[in-house]
Amino acid sequence: MNELPDYLADEEGVSMAVAQLKKINADREMRQILEAREKEAHHVASIKKAAQDEGHEAGLAEGLAKGKAEGKAETAVEMYKLGIDINLIINATGLSEPALREILKQ
Repeated sequence: MNELPDYLADEEGVSMAVAQLKKINADREMRQILEAREKEAHHVASIKKAAQDEGHEAGLAEGLAKGKAEGKAETAVEMYKLGIDINLIINATGLSEPALREILKQ
């Protein structure tokens, strides 16, 4: 596509942009600079996305840990209701005795 349609060729901004692009494409060094800038912009965007994904992963890990702790607490309460010895509950759930006693108070 060597020529612009008439309706675009009449627009001053479009004609100037096309002239600049032709000039840039003709200059190998300028083309390499623009390609390097584009690669860097892509790299920066990738880093930002990775950082954002890590934030989501950290939130997911936090949520899973909270769910696991709540599950342990529920299991401990059910075991206590069944009359299971507190030491056995501590061994089965991995909860400390003070933590178990706090859960049972609630």
